[in-house]
Amino acid sequence: MNLNNISLPYPVLGISDDIQPSLAPDNVSAVVEKSLHTYTFKIALKFDNEDISKIIDDGDAEFSCEYDCPRTMLRECVKSKYPYFTIDIPKYAVNGRLNFSCYVSVKHDIPHYVNSGFNADYEGFSFHMEPGDILVAFESLHYDADIKYDKLQAAGSFMQIRESNLHKEVFFDISGNKIDILMPPQLYQLYGQPTVKGAAEIIHSSIVLNALTYALMMLVRLDDRENDSRLWVRTILYRLKDEAEYSLNDLDEESTIPGLTQRLLKDPYLRLFNHINISNLSSFSEEL
Repeated sequence: MNLNNISLPYPVLGISDDIQPSLAPDNVSAVVEKSLHTYTFKIALKFDNEDISKIIDDGDAEFSCEYDCPRTMLRECVKSKYPYFTIDIPKYAVNGRLNFSCYVSVKHDIPHYVNSGFNADYEGFSFHMEPGDILVAFESLHYDADIKYDKLQAAGSFMQIRESNLHKEVFFDISGNKIDILMPPQLYQLYGQPTVKGAAEIIHSSIVLNALTYALMMLVRLDDRENDSRLWVRTILYRLKDEAEYSLNDLDEESTIPGLTQRLLKDPYLRLFNHINISNLSSFSEEL
């Protein structure tokens, strides 16, 4: 169940301002552990509402966690009396994004549900709650199993250079999972030479920098980027949200993109100049 942009006929903690106080920013947290064949997700939930806590303690409601993987058609729901879950999912059952939605849901009929935290709009009202109705909707989570989290710093985790017979000039294709830098055959053959391919500083400060700048410019203009399924989009958004030196606000305006691109590539101009200096020193030593 996805409650985004859905209006329910009864007040739910976590949706708009139906019930106060609202959920804290850390209302849901998760840790993932990986073994050879399994993902283990440890999810903890938090809310502050005595009326709902009593309903859970009385056995009339419970915590639930729904998870699904659209690509593999996996869909499961687990339930608990306690605000935490340990969920083991076989790796073969996951491909791409795994979504988690957690709730407090009703187990037994509650004929006259009222809550001291109800918004003033609901003053004097009570609600007949039936099994499956939602009392609390926690913030949703997702995990991208196809992102190589241990290689996020490398441009190769979301970019690649390929040969193309369809283009006469270098072309940037951002329609797929990776940002593709497509080179005509003659250029690609030159790129494959050890002296060229090994000069990462030069490649990063020119072709790769241009490709990433183009992709981010397009990302700024994208309205629903959070739900974009492309791997390169999800990888970059993950870095902006989870790495301290970045922020999703970096995608607010096109004017911020050149600086963001350089930071994502770890200052390619500085690395280029250092490479040139070292190369010149080596040439000077050889002449001596």
